[in-house]
Amino acid sequence: MSVSVARRLSYIGVCLALLIVCAQISIPIWIVPITLQTLAVGLIATVLPLQLSSAVIAAYLLLGLVGLPVFANFAGGASVIVGPTGGYLFGFIIYIGIVHYGLHYFGRSRRVMFSVNLLASLCQLLIGTLWLRIALHLGWQASFLTGFAPYVPIEILKSGLIVAVIARLPQRIQQFH
Repeated sequence: MSVSVARRLSYIGVCLALLIVCAQISIPIWIVPITLQTLAVGLIATVLPLQLSSAVIAAYLLLGLVGLPVFANFAGGASVIVGPTGGYLFGFIIYIGIVHYGLHYFGRSRRVMFSVNLLASLCQLLIGTLWLRIALHLGWQASFLTGFAPYVPIEILKSGLIVAVIARLPQRIQQFH
């Protein structure tokens, strides 16, 4: 195994572990818990290239799908993925794409990092909210007030934390390629 492959696998493993741990740091409220998952996804998407970020998210979803308790509150299994919060999990795929392309086209300034992570998290919330609406047969207002609006201030804070954490990483890790 070459050093490059071993290094890439190490990054994937460390980031996967970070995501799993952050999923367990949660405040379980009604249907959609407040977790640090999107903080981890933002860090992963900002530091790793799209291919490696995608591998982390795919591995995370696959581990959860087969029943390992990697999702929020130690949940796992297909029932979580197809349940009311499944859209938030699938939204991670869109999240990493938005961050990757945003950073690629607009640069890596702190303002851009904050903006693309906030936009990505809001899109992820929107996907989750739409899924929640369908899964629970909620009206538009109820789904917006349940799955989107309460989380916006939290996502603003997380986007700021992502920028702060990235700024403290050694330069060689701030953008792994």
